[in-house]
Amino acid sequence: MIKRILFLSYYYTPDLGPGAFRNTALVESILKEIHEDTILDVMTTMPNRYQSFSDEVPAHFDSGSLKLNRFAVPQHTNGFWKQIKSFLSYRKQVLQATKATHYDLVFASSSKLFTAHLAFQIAKKKRLPLYIDLRDLFAENIRELIKWPFIAYPLSWILKIFFEKPCLKYATHINVNSEGFLKSLDYIKHERISFFPNGIDDLFLNIPPSQKVQSNIKIVCYAGNIGEGQGLDKIIPPLAQKLGSGFLFYIIGAGNTKQKLFDALNNLNIKNVKLISPVKRAELMQYYQQAHYLFLHLNDFEAFRKVLPSKLFEYGAMDKPILAGVAGYAKEFIEKHIQSNYFVFEPCDWKSAYHYLVNDHYQVMTRPTFISKFRRETISDQMAKSILFYLPKNGI
Repeated sequence: MIKRILFLSYYYTPDLGPGAFRNTALVESILKEIHEDTILDVMTTMPNRYQSFSDEVPAHFDSGSLKLNRFAVPQHTNGFWKQIKSFLSYRKQVLQATKATHYDLVFASSSKLFTAHLAFQIAKKKRLPLYIDLRDLFAENIRELIKWPFIAYPLSWILKIFFEKPCLKYATHINVNSEGFLKSLDYIKHERISFFPNGIDDLFLNIPPSQKVQSNIKIVCYAGNIGEGQGLDKIIPPLAQKLGSGFLFYIIGAGNTKQKLFDALNNLNIKNVKLISPVKRAELMQYYQQAHYLFLHLNDFEAFRKVLPSKLFEYGAMDKPILAGVAGYAKEFIEKHIQSNYFVFEPCDWKSAYHYLVNDHYQVMTRPTFISKFRRETISDQMAKSILFYLPKNGI
């Protein structure tokens, strides 16, 4: 009997971002584990996260074991209302595509909650086990991401009560990619929760030791989303201005506060910050190798004390110093696992970052224990086995 797994992920390669990288690797691991009697039905989107980056890919791919469907959706450039419009388009197409198909297990990777809720609707209607990979606490985050409390708090409550809790209570199993989420999931039985975090992709393994960067100017590199969650407009302008011409910042990425960052830099007439559009990972590696420091920052929001930025795994695989403006669980993770050649400062505290950079006795240092423990392939293989555990023994 043929078994069928529905796999929902809004992002998938060649789209850029942690969700795309994570789920592409996870699909590859699942395909290594399943047999000829199992079909993995992946439903995702055409590349849409960054308007400045796109890659032509087929809308459909069928290898027998893998049926990959990419749905065209409006580009959203990480704007809040545009993301909703884009997701509603994805939701409509997924519901239509799954309407007449039998599945044995539903999986969803969700950072924005609604992908998980979509999977919940399908699984509940078809009476199927549901496995959720929870990559963010959207209902909590929205209280601080929306500027108007009279909208943010009621909306957060509605999302928590009517979307998040029913979805997670129904789920057969929940994986979290940050152990900081566990306190928020105290209504879920512990045995239904696992921790498989993001990991280090093969591209970042076996990197030759850094050569001395031939430059009198020290380069600080940030790569990732540029949104309210990162708060770069609060930290980069004052830090870059104070450091002056002896330092150069590469800010690589896009997002809904990039213009705010650009305006703040212009207003202060700052010349030592280069804003660079998203690039493919092979090119990104070249920027990392040119850099002296790898920079990470989360906004000073209470909800972000629970998250674990995926960028830490890329940075931790390098031998460069990591400069991280984080608090809470991310700070604990760095201290416990990265262990060496890093500096953690409170979010938005540019003065602490400044004092570190001007007083640092620069060094490079490999982290072999960290690399060994957090290889993406190893984590994906373990998680694939966890997912397939819930696939019924007899398909229909």
